[in-house]
This record gives sequence, structure tokens and C-alpha cells, in this order.
Amino acid sequence: MSPRRSVEVYCRCGAALARYKKGGKGRLVKMWFERIDRDRAGIFLTHPPLPLNEEIFCPQCEKRIATVQIVGGKYAAKMNQGGIKPI
Repeated sequence: MSPRRSVEVYCRCGAALARYKKGGKGRLVKMWFERIDRDRAGIFLTHPPLPLNEEIFCPQCEKRIATVQIVGGKYAAKMNQGGIKPI
């Protein structure tokens, strides 16, 4: 397994969304909720947890940035590549 690095995730509008422990190279395709270090916008780590297929929107510009899915048996936010700034 490749080492994890912390990356800052931003919406296209510039709003800070989260700090995430990303593994590997390349795009941010999905964010497992257990690897979210800091939920800056308060939209990923809510209580109660987000239900399956729930869409996640940027609190600033209100564009869709992710959808809650099950990936590999764990809950993850599948990222909308047009909604976030490239990592």
C-alpha cells in the first residue's frame, strides 16, 4: 500500500471543504469517510451519517461535489470531478 499524504480539498469556487489522507497518485476520485482528517465545511462527517446515494453540495456555491456510495464495502464520497479543484 502506498503511503498516505494529507491533501486539502477545495470546491471550484474556492471554498475549503476538507483535509483528506489520500493514498496513491492521481485524481481524487473518492473520499472514504474514515480518512477525512478535518471536515472544514461540515458537510461530510455529519451526525447521523449521510444515507446512501445522498448528494453533497458546496455550502458556498451550492454545486454538487459528491455522492455517497459504498465502495469496497465502506461508505465513501464519490467526487464530482467538475465540482472540485484538481489535486
